[in-house]
Amino acid sequence: MSISPRQSFAVALSRTRRQHGFSQLGLAILSGVSQRHISFLETDRNRPSREMVLRVAAAMELRLPERNQLLLAAGFAPQFGEHHWSDPELEGVRRVVDMALASHEPFPALAVDRAWRPIAANGGALRLFGRMLGEQEAEAPLAPNSCLLRAAVASSTFRKAVANWTDVVRHMERLVRDELPRLPQGSARDEILRTLAILDHSQTERSGHEHPPPGGTLIMQVRMPDLEVDLVSTIARFGAPHDAGAEDVRIEYFFPVDGPSEAALRSLAMTNPLQTESGRVHIP
Repeated sequence: MSISPRQSFAVALSRTRRQHGFSQLGLAILSGVSQRHISFLETDRNRPSREMVLRVAAAMELRLPERNQLLLAAGFAPQFGEHHWSDPELEGVRRVVDMALASHEPFPALAVDRAWRPIAANGGALRLFGRMLGEQEAEAPLAPNSCLLRAAVASSTFRKAVANWTDVVRHMERLVRDELPRLPQGSARDEILRTLAILDHSQTERSGHEHPPPGGTLIMQVRMPDLEVDLVSTIARFGAPHDAGAEDVRIEYFFPVDGPSEAALRSLAMTNPLQTESGRVHIP
């Protein structure tokens, strides 16, 4: 929801709370104040301090731009930056992402935004996912305005390369649904909704050779005639972002589960070297 600076804080808080699915009592508990206090804020009987605005915004886990909008509605100056990934102000953030991707070589790592659209990738990601997509579709996952998950689902060669496809696509759906409530109206939210529709349809297409993997986490089982790799992934975010450009970045690392998988990825790196600057490729 977009909050106009001309709106009072009372109206802005009430609308934001309802949009994000909080009751007054629920927001009060999470904010550490009484329900009566939240009610008084929403009826303009109490004027909020800057600290209180930030407290209720944090309780609702609002994106940084939404927190700025609440501050403006309450008559305070914005506190957080709202820069684009390519802006000079995010040079330090880009440097950290570059280092993270490079340090993970030869294993795959990708930097994406909230809509799972690519920002940057290391050589390991280009090698593995390029192989899984096939020569004709190898560029698809790096289209800057397209969700990586949607590109993977749309690729028949990628689906065939993943033995436990149904488990993986269900994991993809959970990732997308986790981001949806925090996305405002716009191109990113539209991309997420398109991706969800495709993921829902894809779950009906079960593979005949999938089987539940052992272990404590989901393993993506890559099975190709010349490549067999078992991978687990972790997703990293900036711990205390003060700019929307940093807040929106997610880095997904893929790790080989066992010795043969590690050896296969190292062999792939030696036989398919990629010339990447600082170990990563930025997406235009």
